[in-house]
Amino acid sequence: MRPERDNRRGGILLLLLLACGLLTALHSRAARRGESDPISGAVRDMGLVPGQGAAAQLGQWWRRSAGALLSGPRLARENADLKARVLDLSAQNKSLLTAQAENARLRQLLGFEQRTPRPLLAAQVVALKPNPRSDTLTLNRGSAQGVHPQSVVLTPNGVLVGQVLDVSARACDVLLLTDGGSSVGALVHNHTPRGPLGLCQGDGQGHLRVTYLRSDTLLHIGDAVTTSGLGGVFPKSLPIGAVASVFVDKTRSLQTAILRPAADYDHLEEVFLIQDAPPDGPASGAPVP
Repeated sequence: MRPERDNRRGGILLLLLLACGLLTALHSRAARRGESDPISGAVRDMGLVPGQGAAAQLGQWWRRSAGALLSGPRLARENADLKARVLDLSAQNKSLLTAQAENARLRQLLGFEQRTPRPLLAAQVVALKPNPRSDTLTLNRGSAQGVHPQSVVLTPNGVLVGQVLDVSARACDVLLLTDGGSSVGALVHNHTPRGPLGLCQGDGQGHLRVTYLRSDTLLHIGDAVTTSGLGGVFPKSLPIGAVASVFVDKTRSLQTAILRPAADYDHLEEVFLIQDAPPDGPASGAPVP
């Protein structure tokens, strides 16, 4: 068995030597004739190019896979940092907008207080319409600050809100102009030398109307309505609202003007109280026109 195995190996070795010699002769002849070497071309086409392509693809796959594995935690951290930054910037933006609105509100309060000749007392609304059966609000100012029944209450831009109904040492209740039991003398500015006078009343539903206007009085939509100053409680020329519609009662020769209120009675936060001397007589707190 051993001599046969040696003979087989020797034959294989001889064939390989013959093949190498043949390939060498073919390569030498092609070189002498200036022809392309078929052996080198075959090696290049069947071995070198496919091998290099496979190696390049393997390298790209490794870079993608290993890069993704290595950069995943870093990208996750960067994403979390960016989200936290966005939330922080959003909070800062909201704070700036709130501060801007607060600054504008305080400027409005200060500007009106400086323009008006009347002594004013600033107050905060601590309860808006606490009683569902009446249009009232509660302020954080009371008799200790000089507030008394019938003290007139204005918005930060000077629009009439109502008058004080009841007072304690540190707080007071205000009857809004929209309440059904509230009334004030009104003047309609209809572009005539002397505008018509009427009585402005609330209906308890957030609306205002001016009654007892003569039917022959010419009214226009948008006519401004202010306090007339009659009655001695409300100062003259305080804004109330503007005419939104007109109804004529021909049987009584009267007409009624429905107003668009100049104040937003449902969103009051700060107001002013006119600081004046309390009215003569008992401090009953009953509103008068």
